[in-house]
Amino acid sequence: MKKRNSLAILLSAVLSVFAGVHIASANDWIMDTIELTINTRFDEAEAIINKRLAEGDSSLAVYFYHASILNSKMTHFENNQDEDTFKKAIEEVIHGANEQLASPLSIPDQEIARVYFYRGSAMGFLAYWQGKEGNWLQALDNGMASIADLEKAVELDSTLYDAYLGIGVYKYWRSTKLKFMLWLPFIPDSREEGILAIKKAIQKGRYSAGMGMHQLIYILLDFGRFQEVLPYAEEVVSRYPESQFMWWANAHTYFKSRDYRKAIRSYLRLLTLIEEDERHNPNHWAACRVRLADIYYRMQEYESALHHSNTVLKKLQWTDMSERTREHYQQALLLANKSEKALARLSIKNTQYQ
Repeated sequence: MKKRNSLAILLSAVLSVFAGVHIASANDWIMDTIELTINTRFDEAEAIINKRLAEGDSSLAVYFYHASILNSKMTHFENNQDEDTFKKAIEEVIHGANEQLASPLSIPDQEIARVYFYRGSAMGFLAYWQGKEGNWLQALDNGMASIADLEKAVELDSTLYDAYLGIGVYKYWRSTKLKFMLWLPFIPDSREEGILAIKKAIQKGRYSAGMGMHQLIYILLDFGRFQEVLPYAEEVVSRYPESQFMWWANAHTYFKSRDYRKAIRSYLRLLTLIEEDERHNPNHWAACRVRLADIYYRMQEYESALHHSNTVLKKLQWTDMSERTREHYQQALLLANKSEKALARLSIKNTQYQ
């Protein structure tokens, strides 16, 4: 079970970046879909895609970015509502790319590179969902194939800098996860190489700066490089002040760095964004409240810890919760009990000194 869970973590970490990797020859409509998706305005992003489809656009790009939006949307809401449409879009990309690669002689290298980019990214999406469904061998095969295509893309066109993001993330997590879960100690340590590739995508890629920094934050935190990550954590929320994705990364940075005052500031801002979003994920609301309760408890500010814990306990109805939200409910219950006991001890101590 642990081995399978590790595989899911690796695939999720490596392949989720494809939602934010975008080739450098795209039109402005692609940037619009990226910005809307990062800000969780999924319906507006989909409307751009649907308009292009209605106008007869059957390019690899339109299907790929449709899949990208739906992948981010389902990840955000933690459901499979758009799975059929998502998989059809992926199939269109892979089928179309295979047709173009079957007769590549008439296509310039730069265009072939973009075809490999699309196919590799689409296979990455497919691998991620196969992993979620428990098809581990298929997921691993398609995951490896996706990286091979991305590497082929940059081999053909080294200026396709956005492709370095997926390659870099893969190299980092392969060094930290894959060698242990598959018992392959001969896998080289490519963490530094992976980080350099991600930084190249951030600095030179046309569209990968935002999601590149988002991924780099979690990688640097995993590596324990807390000082190096701070500028990126601030930059992402400066660029995307309304993005729940970016505020999660920012808040997690300060929590892991044990800068609890700044973590509280970030989680409170995130909580505001979640509560202002009419379609927010209830699990996110609960997770944010529980994290605030946990931080306040660590800081021995027990009344604030109790407030956030009780807010969760009062609002959530056990019968309506998902499994993930129930975990947060149990954490809130534990923190509420611990906070009440701590307050009681303080009350007794204060009485003794009066």
